[in-house]
Amino acid sequence: MRVARTGALGLCLPLLAAALGASPVGDAVTLFGQKRYAEAKAALEPIVASEPSNAEASYYLGMSLLRLGGPSSLDTSRPWLAKAAKLEPENEGYLADYAGVCLLLADRDSSFSLALEGRDAMTRAIAANPGDLAACEGLMRFYARAPWPLGDTSRAFEMVAYVSTKDPKRAAKDYRELADTLRKSGHADQAEEAAKLAQSLAPAPAH
Repeated sequence: MRVARTGALGLCLPLLAAALGASPVGDAVTLFGQKRYAEAKAALEPIVASEPSNAEASYYLGMSLLRLGGPSSLDTSRPWLAKAAKLEPENEGYLADYAGVCLLLADRDSSFSLALEGRDAMTRAIAANPGDLAACEGLMRFYARAPWPLGDTSRAFEMVAYVSTKDPKRAAKDYRELADTLRKSGHADQAEEAAKLAQSLAPAPAH
């Protein structure tokens, strides 16, 4: 899921905070980038209370709650990520991380509605930024693992095929993951197809 990738955001957080200037949100973003999630949460809570339309503050509060972990982290982070995505519906990052949390919750709770919400948000994220390969991979996993009528192996293959046009080596790993998923779910023929596609992109080293 995209959520697992968000840590890479830390590479550009110092620059982002500098661009924001000496502001409460900028300070909180810096704390988040330093993995001081409890402090970031404490800094952001009064901001979202006084600035309910601040999408950035809502997003980082949601992500801080998620990174703090614990049994309720998905539940507590989701409303804030949803708010950020609603306030800035064209923001690919907000959409993708919200989608990731929805899909994790859908898997945990076997929730049809959350699965649809996550799928649709991830689709919008990819439309906003087709270059987000992690979002494409998240959607690939959704289509490969979701039960009927949400699952769609042909769409899973389409997602990896798109990744292959941008990064063949990455797509080879994705095809191998897809092959493993399909094999475990009893789709032997499709698993073999995915394995062959992986081999064609990046042959596995001989043992």
